[in-house]
Amino acid sequence: MINSFIKFQLVEIRKIKALIFTSIPKPNNIKFTLYKEGTIPVVLKILKNTSMTYVSIYELELPSNYEFGKEHYICVNDFPAQVIDVSNAVFFKEFDGLFNYEGNDLGCHYYKEHSVFALWAPLATRVDLKIEENGYYKTYPMARTAKGVYRLDIPGDYLNKKYSYLVTNSGATTESTDPYGYGTSENSHYSGVVDIDAIKKMGTVTPKNEIKNYVDAVIYEVGIRDFTEQNHEATDIVNKGKYLGFVEEGRKTKGGHPAGLDYLSFLNVTHVQLNPVIDFGTVDDLNVNKKYNWGYDPISMFALEGSYSLHPEIPQERLVEFKTMVNKLHERNIRVIIDVVYNHIYEHVSSCFEKVVPNYFFRRNSQGSTANASGCGDDVASERYMVSKMIQDSMKYFIEVFDVDGYRFDLMGLLDIKTVKHGYQKCKDIKKDIMMYGEGWNMGMELPYESKACSDNASKLPMFGFFNDGCRDIIKGPTFRDQIKNKGYINGDLNYSFGLKHILFGSCLDVSYNHRYDDANQSINYIECHDNNTLYDKLSYSNSDEDEEALLRRVKLGNGVIATLFGVPFYHMGQEIGLSKKGNDNTYNVLDINKMDWNLIDQRWDMVKFFSDLVGLRREVPLYRLHTKEDLKSAITYFDFNGLFVYSCKDYHHINGYDEYVVIYNPTNKPVTFPLDDEFKVVFADAGWDAKNGVYTRGAMISPISFTILVKGTKYAKHN
Repeated sequence: MINSFIKFQLVEIRKIKALIFTSIPKPNNIKFTLYKEGTIPVVLKILKNTSMTYVSIYELELPSNYEFGKEHYICVNDFPAQVIDVSNAVFFKEFDGLFNYEGNDLGCHYYKEHSVFALWAPLATRVDLKIEENGYYKTYPMARTAKGVYRLDIPGDYLNKKYSYLVTNSGATTESTDPYGYGTSENSHYSGVVDIDAIKKMGTVTPKNEIKNYVDAVIYEVGIRDFTEQNHEATDIVNKGKYLGFVEEGRKTKGGHPAGLDYLSFLNVTHVQLNPVIDFGTVDDLNVNKKYNWGYDPISMFALEGSYSLHPEIPQERLVEFKTMVNKLHERNIRVIIDVVYNHIYEHVSSCFEKVVPNYFFRRNSQGSTANASGCGDDVASERYMVSKMIQDSMKYFIEVFDVDGYRFDLMGLLDIKTVKHGYQKCKDIKKDIMMYGEGWNMGMELPYESKACSDNASKLPMFGFFNDGCRDIIKGPTFRDQIKNKGYINGDLNYSFGLKHILFGSCLDVSYNHRYDDANQSINYIECHDNNTLYDKLSYSNSDEDEEALLRRVKLGNGVIATLFGVPFYHMGQEIGLSKKGNDNTYNVLDINKMDWNLIDQRWDMVKFFSDLVGLRREVPLYRLHTKEDLKSAITYFDFNGLFVYSCKDYHHINGYDEYVVIYNPTNKPVTFPLDDEFKVVFADAGWDAKNGVYTRGAMISPISFTILVKGTKYAKHN
């Protein structure tokens, strides 16, 4: 059969499809002979034959269920034998029962005397470990065991040695890193052997401030590289852009203000949310000035990013540095949330997941192609058992080993409810005060709507928070480019006070709109994050006729609104000083534009002090611990007055220790006098928090573009 092409594919557990492309007439006595290692060749029964010009399709019956882990070949008459392609077996109904693995030993587990390797590769017929020894690489065959797990235990001390797997699937051998690789080499060309027990033995530091509910938190989103301002001398931080640089103590700006870790402490925030620190692909670990990326192009679910390490070429080092960073933050009573990108892989074909188990890890659309509902790459099939297990194992790993305090899930609506729910419980068993929240947009058609971990299904995930995009758009107006000039409430469109009444309660009451959440703990209240324009840039578009002073007053007003809504306040790095990205919105790969401007901090230190006061008040006032529908409904009243939005809480339930608490927002350009029925004390206004020496008044003059807090009664918590 010269000038012919033949392909054999396993289409059912006992059925083969043979495709023969040839320009010559097929023989009358065509015969298909199966060869399998360790068995006698057998002629296969032809179940069906369909012929077209140049193409013949045969359905062949196997004598028994296909035996995975062994090479199978078929010979057509005298044509050379061809291996059977088994890559579609992952879609068989029998696959999960045959290969779902529940063990906790995947990856490399290091001991000083030996290292143990385990790789789940159920379709593979051979796996070899390739590992660094004395400056060279040596290969060792691995043994196939139950559930398609290949294992090897090799003697010797392999700490920090590079390794990979040579995996043979359907006759083709590819080299792959370890999907469960806890360590990795520079630029992730190899996995790396690391000592997890040594990281655990570094100990943990428990923050002293207690987090009983999500509403106790104030979250500050920040990137490792951006925060310490790579390649700039505005601070005396030494290890700029690195894990350890993030937590250097005693550092100052040129103006003598606190920088780095001391700055975070000054802000009073309870949590930092770190932009992705799990290994991503587009930044050169050894030459970080060549490229920039936020890190939403993941290549691992376990290894830490190398470009933030002082020694990315030493796999163990980045683990030590990251654990040191977490402990240092905990010493300052700052908890650590990491941004995890479990929903997609940037490019699936070259990923270790596809190389090790073809077709398994990625979701498919109705045309059979990999789905890309994220718009960022290939969607991960979290609903599949071993993918779900991997995500849950990753979640547990960073809590158990590094003592992180929770997760922010990128595009969480692309993940399934079961995975994130089970992962949460595993982490909760380790750490009681974890936080988990994510982007709840309803995206893609491949995952059933009722299974999506999106905000529409918030009632199925009461332990999860969701970014409240309604809050974002009501406060500052539409976010995206075609509507960037449209105003929201703080920009001066008073019609948005209707929506403000809804988000006031963390969108959990049927006020103005139907409730989105069952509890204010689920509402992550924000107006700026790493995506889209900064708040200052948005205001520059929507209020282009105003000068910088007015724009910065609106920034302060926006920050004040977020702090005084019920739910969980969330701020982005630099939002406190009106940081700009020069009008750019999607800056995920733009070098230097996302960084903190420490010179601007010196220039706008009054705004930093204002923000610190604001967060301090938020944390100290017991009123903001309210989160249930019942408590919020009974405690708060609200109304509009001459352009002002006002809400008050009379202390019927002895929540605060004073008689009444009043918050007033004024987004207009005019001062407004607000009448009071008794003598109130102004505890927060333009100058910040002044609970101790605040002015008493019966008619508060509310400044243009500002917010004010007043209290009635003598028992007010003293501002420290």
